[in-house]
Amino acid sequence: MIFDQNKEKLPIETSAGEPEEKAKSLSETPVADSAGQEKRSVVTVPPTPVTAPVRPIEQAKPASDPSAAGAAKQPLPTPAVSSQKPSEQAKPLPPDPSSTNSPIKVILPAEQSKPKPDASADTKHAKKIIAVGGAKGGVGKSMLAANLAVGLALLEQKVVLADLDLGGADVHLYTGVKSLDKTWIDFLDKKVESLKDILTPTAFKGLSLIGGDSSKLGSANLPYSQKLKIMRHLKELETDYLVVDLGGDTTYNGLDFFLLADQKIVVSGTEPASVLDSYTFIKVVFNRFLERFFSENKSLQDLAMQIKDGSLEKSKEYSLDFIYQEVRARDPQASVQLKKQLDRFRLSIVLNMTESSKDVRIAESMQKLVKDKCFLDIGILGAIPFDKVVRKAARGFTPIVVDSPKCQASRNIHQMLAAILLRGEQETTRAKLLHSAGRIRREAKDQIDAGKMTLDGLTVGQINSAFNNMPGLRQSFQKIISIMSG
Repeated sequence: MIFDQNKEKLPIETSAGEPEEKAKSLSETPVADSAGQEKRSVVTVPPTPVTAPVRPIEQAKPASDPSAAGAAKQPLPTPAVSSQKPSEQAKPLPPDPSSTNSPIKVILPAEQSKPKPDASADTKHAKKIIAVGGAKGGVGKSMLAANLAVGLALLEQKVVLADLDLGGADVHLYTGVKSLDKTWIDFLDKKVESLKDILTPTAFKGLSLIGGDSSKLGSANLPYSQKLKIMRHLKELETDYLVVDLGGDTTYNGLDFFLLADQKIVVSGTEPASVLDSYTFIKVVFNRFLERFFSENKSLQDLAMQIKDGSLEKSKEYSLDFIYQEVRARDPQASVQLKKQLDRFRLSIVLNMTESSKDVRIAESMQKLVKDKCFLDIGILGAIPFDKVVRKAARGFTPIVVDSPKCQASRNIHQMLAAILLRGEQETTRAKLLHSAGRIRREAKDQIDAGKMTLDGLTVGQINSAFNNMPGLRQSFQKIISIMSG
């Protein structure tokens, strides 16, 4: 494991009591946000037969929510992506024997109780930051980042796609932008004052991008001060979603950009080497998270050094309880803060270029390994099947969600988009939906041949339920379900 020779200390946010969706208060002090996200847990669902079909979305009526009832009376615009009737759009997907889509359908992890939001906090920049990374090049990180960004924009979200793979900046190509007038170099060299000055418009309404220039010598070797500057300005950027594309490495810059995100996505191939690299990346991310936390507390400096030299995890008693005990012995309040940050640590895996349902078992094995060794409950956001149309779209500089919206890869990406949108809702509303989702889980269970459901992307049934209960998502979910229903 390689650690920074400059012994950099990146400030850690240790404020408690704010849910992950809460807007962060801004400061001119360079702060690198290491706050993680909520725990994920694998939910085992007993095989119960379907008792009722999913109601079509045009029949959906919110229950006892006046605001939702008012929204339900408003006619919804017809989605541009499909000419189907609403009743056709709401039908669950029929099983496709030829599809390489994973047989595992999905549920959301069990929700944990969240502290009530602080009404006094600043909500001006309450955006979601999504980082797409991994430790191996060529597994499809830029492809996925571009498709998530374009997909969110097509669902009428304001999105910025930032290329922070500074040594191999090319994500702009996947959005159809073949050249950039201004890049990160202009911002770092102080040729412009704001990130707004290097935003490049795209052909998709609501989507802008910040590109890099890898042709400049040393562009990937950012000084510490420039890294902090980028992180500070990204957090201040006004948008609904910020999607960050990262390189395939475990440098300090890459790790800290990855830890900046509210939702962290690791893209992995299915080959053993790729899977091992992905696990190693997650392990290094976890160690970097701990090292940053320890280094910002004077009483924990010795633990920070033990993380750096690897001696802490070599202990025979090494476990999450062991870590808490070591922290508590030095600073009881710090142990409380550490637990809160780990509880909110959200990381998911996306398997790319899967060829059979067995490939998903690879991700499940990685999920268990990470839990055993790194004590993190990670999710599996989805799997993208190997498909020639995906390669064809990439060669044509067109996102697959635009080039072939009805192909299986695009449908799977839209399941991920539905989950991402749902996570953006208020915790109380989301928890209420999940509490009443038992029937939907049983219906999803009947469509699969596995004993567990671990993927986080939403099924057609879950999208229908969210449509009924969340008026703010109806227009977006109607578009998603029209694509998923074929």
